Amino acid sequence: MLRSMTTFAKVEKSGPDWSLGLELKSVNSRYFDFYMRAPREFAPLEDKIRRFLKKRLIRGRVELFIQYESFSDKPVVFEPNIGMARGYLEAVQRLGTELGLEPDIKMADLLTLLRDAISAREDQVDSQILWERLQGPLEELVNAALVMAKKEGQATEKDILERLKHIEELVEKIEARAKENLQEQHNKMKERIVTRLKDLQLDEQRLLQEAAILADRLDINEELVRLKSHINQFYKYLKMDEQIGRKLDFLLQEIFREANTITSKSSDFTISHLVVEIKSEIEKVREQLQNIV
Repeated sequence: MLRSMTTFAKVEKSGPDWSLGLELKSVNSRYFDFYMRAPREFAPLEDKIRRFLKKRLIRGRVELFIQYESFSDKPVVFEPNIGMARGYLEAVQRLGTELGLEPDIKMADLLTLLRDAISAREDQVDSQILWERLQGPLEELVNAALVMAKKEGQATEKDILERLKHIEELVEKIEARAKENLQEQHNKMKERIVTRLKDLQLDEQRLLQEAAILADRLDINEELVRLKSHINQFYKYLKMDEQIGRKLDFLLQEIFREANTITSKSSDFTISHLVVEIKSEIEKVREQLQNIV
């Protein structure tokens, strides 16, 4: 079953003193490209989140948006800037020495004058706690995204199956026309020989040799057999429940190659027109496959 890389999902969860909002968007990409927009406390978890999503989504340009809010009073941590304070004291002491004064510096003076030497910040939530709050909603988010991706894949598969069916019909027409064309070319060759020889005796053996050469040159049976074999393999891949996007793309290239060979070997207008239709369907299938995992 096909699965699309294009999907979207949104999940919201909350606890006694926190709320979490997750939003995931994915579009087609050759590889797994991950982008996360989240509060800074989630930065240590980014690689863990990326590996979690890649295991399930496999391919695509995945964007994850995280909104997180805590309602509990976070402890405030005060961080002293020791270098700044030491520099200030040394400068004051040097000033006193140069001016012959005795510096009288108290702690209260430091707190008043050196406000920039002490910074306050909220203590960060432990990464393990954040992951415990995030893991369940993230799993739910991915599951919802995969449901949508599979629905998109089903619609794509239906379209591809219709186009494959059309390609098969075109191949059958080419097969029938190839036999007619061979007989027509044989008759034309015989008429030309008879016209040129006129009253001379016709060498039947030579005519058979020329007919064999012509048949070999116009024979596209081998290409048609491979073409039908590739189409059958395409059907088998579609039934697989695994990552098959690249396999199908490669197989489609082989189908296109056989169609090209048929065009080069046959000068018949009808066959050439039918091959053009096949190529048109192949291009439409290829466009669809660009979005398949």
